[in-house]
Amino acid sequence: MIASVTIVIPTYNRAELLLKAIDTCIAQTHPCEIIVVNHGSTDHTDQVAASYGDRIRYIKSETDHGPHFCWLDGIVRATGDYVHLQFDDDWLEPTYIETLIAFMQPEVGFAFSVAKVVNTETGKEDYLFKNRKGLSHSGIFPIELIEKYVLKRLISPAAAIYRKQDLIDAIYQGNLPLGNAHYHGVGPDAFASLLCLLRYPKFGYSQEPLACFRDHADSITTSSRADENKKLQLKAAYQDVKNFYRELKWLQRIRRIKKFLRR
Repeated sequence: MIASVTIVIPTYNRAELLLKAIDTCIAQTHPCEIIVVNHGSTDHTDQVAASYGDRIRYIKSETDHGPHFCWLDGIVRATGDYVHLQFDDDWLEPTYIETLIAFMQPEVGFAFSVAKVVNTETGKEDYLFKNRKGLSHSGIFPIELIEKYVLKRLISPAAAIYRKQDLIDAIYQGNLPLGNAHYHGVGPDAFASLLCLLRYPKFGYSQEPLACFRDHADSITTSSRADENKKLQLKAAYQDVKNFYRELKWLQRIRRIKKFLRR
């Protein structure tokens, strides 16, 4: 039975970049539903979406309520059991979905690939998540091999595939319950992977660079590097979600101890 997969592409005033994102999703070797979600764009995104006809589903809202509401709008409408969140300035290699979906066994929470980062001004390429300790090859691994890395950095949802329900559970709440720092949807994106570390014992990993990220001035991550205030806001937002994960992990341990003592 072929696993059903939906690719959700949230977009905001990036009509020209959106073309490549959509084209590479359509070109996947595994059949996928493709949903483009436009919240508040004022450029010609409508025309770009219309040019694809019924090859994509197009969802539009005149109001922009923020990134994670845009993501959620597409995810809850997905018909696939698995969802990949594809940002509008990035793109995929043709075998991305086919490769990662093969890892999604019942005990696997999420699967991700090495990501190639391309600087649009210089053409310089870099790679994320490559040659991590214990990850010298593609396969399925215990979560202990990735937990410290995720807590220090981030596995972008744009490099990963998740079960639909796990992604909804991670993003639905928006700002974290005890969070104090908020920055352009940062938090729920990192929590998607962390939540899966709490729920599943394993993850999937492809050493092939199948996800491609643009490093450009318009990127939230890139722009924050050039602005000290933005950099601090981004760091604080990620620290909130890491703290939340650690608190949930302690709660999980306490519940296991109580369950053991009741036997």
